[in-house]
Amino acid sequence: MITAVLASLAVSGPVHAAPIKPASVIASSTLPGEPGVSYSPSNLKDRKQSTVWVEGDTEGSGLGTTLEFDLGGTYTVTELHVWNGNWYTYDFWNRHNRVKELVVTFSDGTKENHVLTDEMVRQVVKLKKPHSTTSVTLKINQVYRGTTFPDTVLSEVVIYDDQPSTVVPVKAYKDSSHLEADGDGSYDPVNVSDLVLDSMWCEGAEGDGVGEWIELDFGKPQKISTLSLVNGNAYGLSYWMKSNRVTALELSFSNGTSQTVSAKNVMLPQLIALEPVTTSSVRIKVTGVHPGKEAAADEAYNCVCLSELAFLR
Repeated sequence: MITAVLASLAVSGPVHAAPIKPASVIASSTLPGEPGVSYSPSNLKDRKQSTVWVEGDTEGSGLGTTLEFDLGGTYTVTELHVWNGNWYTYDFWNRHNRVKELVVTFSDGTKENHVLTDEMVRQVVKLKKPHSTTSVTLKINQVYRGTTFPDTVLSEVVIYDDQPSTVVPVKAYKDSSHLEADGDGSYDPVNVSDLVLDSMWCEGAEGDGVGEWIELDFGKPQKISTLSLVNGNAYGLSYWMKSNRVTALELSFSNGTSQTVSAKNVMLPQLIALEPVTTSSVRIKVTGVHPGKEAAADEAYNCVCLSELAFLR
């Protein structure tokens, strides 16, 4: 079965903000890695919820442990998005500790305390006021206990500033089909907007995916000019190569017009220029497919996946 990780609930990124790419993340303690597995704090900024940071407190649950995000410049920070706990699987999330209370400190020494819920959803931490800062430091103040392990885990953190985003926010999603959820997570269409690369929409119809579609509803007319796409199953290169990828898409707009675009057969993010159009929704239909290496031998891989998809103004 295709491996994917849990998708967050339908929490869109803020309309008037943009994500910051931190220069580095330093932890006051980190659990030593295992062969082929790293728990490095840099995992918190790699856009993958399946790669995690684990605190390295050998005598407790990591209370007082800090994570310092060097922003690489001065930004006005407005909010954080946090994937709390170990998102590798449902089971791992339950078995490891999760953060309950975070102390957020900025480069001028000011602090805010924020409480996270004990839910496996992407959580939005809205700051009490915008902070001009060169760094953001998170300190674990309280934890929710896991059922098995004493370690406290975070999977991903995205920090937002106050600069306008060019991404058109989505109000609702529909699709023609998607794979059923399994022990690793869901394949729902909302996954294409969850900011991480290792959860995805995978169509669930018989065949190679040609004719299947996903529809994004913006809730009101929006001018769009570019399609941003991560093609295929971006959980990892081996899964990307095994599964089908799109080569051509038909975009149908609410005004009755349509456009056909080509997609590159690459795992890297790509920008596809459109004829600018004003529309309140877009239906993206698969019209061309590059078969994965395992598609002919294993029906589980004979489906199209899209890891991230967004329209830009």
